[in-house]
Amino acid sequence: MSSEPQKINSLDEVTSLPALNSYIAALEYLAPGAIVCSRRDFSLDAVRSTLDRTSVLVPVRRERICILVRVDETLALESGLPPAFWRKPVVFRMLEAMHENLCGRSPIQRWPDAVKSAWTLITQHPCQSMSLGEVAGVLKLSPGYLGERLEKILGSTFRSLLRDERVAVAAHQLLTTNLRISEISDQLGGQSLSQFNRNFFAAMGMSPRTYRNRYSARRRSLERRLE
Repeated sequence: MSSEPQKINSLDEVTSLPALNSYIAALEYLAPGAIVCSRRDFSLDAVRSTLDRTSVLVPVRRERICILVRVDETLALESGLPPAFWRKPVVFRMLEAMHENLCGRSPIQRWPDAVKSAWTLITQHPCQSMSLGEVAGVLKLSPGYLGERLEKILGSTFRSLLRDERVAVAAHQLLTTNLRISEISDQLGGQSLSQFNRNFFAAMGMSPRTYRNRYSARRRSLERRLE
């Protein structure tokens, strides 16, 4: 194999390692268009020496290659909802978890079914009322065990993942609808308005009202320039 990195243009099913494919798909969901993958020569020494907060070099032993997964922060700043790259903490925690779970002596081959189910529920149905205990009950697991598995595999807690998904839904509605903030809050899993405001501020660094005022004006200005 050539020693030159070979960029992977399609991120669908990058390798025969299901866990790596799951991580790449999840990262692309969190930072659309900002995940860059490339193939490299197989080298465990390179894997051990390559680790920073924006990239992970993963060995795929069956194929005798390594896959470099990198978050391009410049592209990340241009993708998703404002403010720029607000999901950075969860993205970097997921990269750390990916390194721990795929680059050690006993790498996982695939995400546990419970983690895949919880991730799907959180990302596809964030407005549904749910708690860690309720999801664990559906999966016939203890809340403590499910919470530990989620944090180990994904790098973030159930609560923080669900909070960010609900904030993303709310931010989109703040910019694209005229719904009152209380109406948006009512749609997000039974949160009280005060809980919603606290969670939104924790994720975005500003209140929902400030967010709407700041970014709605920018959005309208951009749309007028594009007309």
